[in-house]
Amino acid sequence: MANYFSAPGIINRDAAPELLDKSIDAIWMQRNVAAGVVLDRFFDKVNKSEGLSHVISSVTSQLPLPIENDDTEALSYMAPAPGYKKTITLVNYRSGIRVTDTMLKADRFSQVMGMVKGQILSAACKDEYMRSAILNTAFSGTSGADSLSLCNDSHPHENIEAGTWDNSGTGAFSGPNLHALRLLMRKLTDPQGDPDWATPTALVIPEDLEQEALELTQASLKPATALNDPNVLIHGLPVVVSPYLSSAVQYYLFGDRTGDEKGLLEVCLEDWGIKDNSPANADIVVDKRIKAIKAFAFTVSKNVFGSTGA
Repeated sequence: MANYFSAPGIINRDAAPELLDKSIDAIWMQRNVAAGVVLDRFFDKVNKSEGLSHVISSVTSQLPLPIENDDTEALSYMAPAPGYKKTITLVNYRSGIRVTDTMLKADRFSQVMGMVKGQILSAACKDEYMRSAILNTAFSGTSGADSLSLCNDSHPHENIEAGTWDNSGTGAFSGPNLHALRLLMRKLTDPQGDPDWATPTALVIPEDLEQEALELTQASLKPATALNDPNVLIHGLPVVVSPYLSSAVQYYLFGDRTGDEKGLLEVCLEDWGIKDNSPANADIVVDKRIKAIKAFAFTVSKNVFGSTGA
């Protein structure tokens, strides 16, 4: 049976009539936690003091390799390539909750104030949805600082003469395909096209792939093979399960880069905070709003390697 209820944005007699019902002997508060909030570790958090936009760019220090050149020959001077610029626009997020004086006094089960506490947990879930949205759309769009998607097989190097680099894999989740994605990390090149590998530190997956992921990373021998070859390269790789990922087949390897080099950003002018409003009606005894001014975005990331899973 559908659970119809009035939701006028205020906890009053219409919103929670069961709390006043003498025929009910007990009412318990359901568990409310920000479950599955695991992606924050992969984002670099930037706290701003002013402004509603955040412009970020980079410079490089890699140079072309020295050339054969005698002491008496004209010296060839080299210069590092500039990076890519990205503008991130910050957004206001708010919600409120109110409680009437009558409801607070008439509450037979002392549950009203506990119901109000869900505000901060809803904010934590909102953050995780915004983080996961970047991964959910990792293979499409042009939002990167290089005007490409987060995971792409032809990111241009800052020095365009050095060609492109690749952080996008394909194929259903399996041992060989996970090894292929890891190999992309090991074959990563720097802005001049020279080796600049990344080391995988976490495998991020949806719940649908948890069983197979644990089998692949915990087995001492290579799973699903008839040979007794040791499971060397992915054995012990930490598995991170995110319930916020919308695809049942996409998976991601995260590397060991830190700070701005993560390429994933949480930019805050104001992080989540709860404040009391000043209601004109004296019988609105609880009136709280939660607010943040922030944005989640990516620039260019050599720390995230994703597979479409197909």
